[in-house]
Amino acid sequence: MSKAERILQLAQESADAYRMFKARRAGAGTPYVNEIINHLKFLVDQEFGTGVVNQFLSKENRQSVDFWLEDEQTIMEMEFNILSSPPVLENEVFKALLAQDAGKDVRHLILIGDPGSALLSQAPTPVSIIHWVERRHQIRVQIWELKA
Repeated sequence: MSKAERILQLAQESADAYRMFKARRAGAGTPYVNEIINHLKFLVDQEFGTGVVNQFLSKENRQSVDFWLEDEQTIMEMEFNILSSPPVLENEVFKALLAQDAGKDVRHLILIGDPGSALLSQAPTPVSIIHWVERRHQIRVQIWELKA
C-alpha cells in the first residue's frame, strides 16, 4: 500500500469514526469537518512523521498543502465541495504548478472529497483542466472520494 493509499484509508476511517456524512446532513458544518481533518492530520503525522502534513512547497508564497509525499511525488488535499465556487480544482492545480516551479518534483495531485465528487469531476471543464495539467506539466490529477 502506498502512503497516499494509506492516507485515504485513514481519511475514510476518520470520516466513519466521526460519522461525518451523517453529522453534516444533520447540520454540522465546516467546524466539524475541520475537526475531522485535523484529527486525520494528527494520525498522518504520527504514522509518517514530520515533513508530510501542512507543507509549504514554495518559499515565494505561503500556500500550504495538506500532505506532501515527497518520495511519491504527490500532493494530497482534503477537499470537500471540489467543484464549488471559487473553483477548488483550479486552485489546487495552481498550487501544484507553483510547487513544481519552485523546484519540487510534483507528479501527482490527489484530491480526496465527498461521495460523488469523482463523478462530478467528469464534467467538461474539470476534465479539460485535468488533461491540460497532465499534458503540459506532467502532473496526474486524481479525484478520490470517501464513502458515506
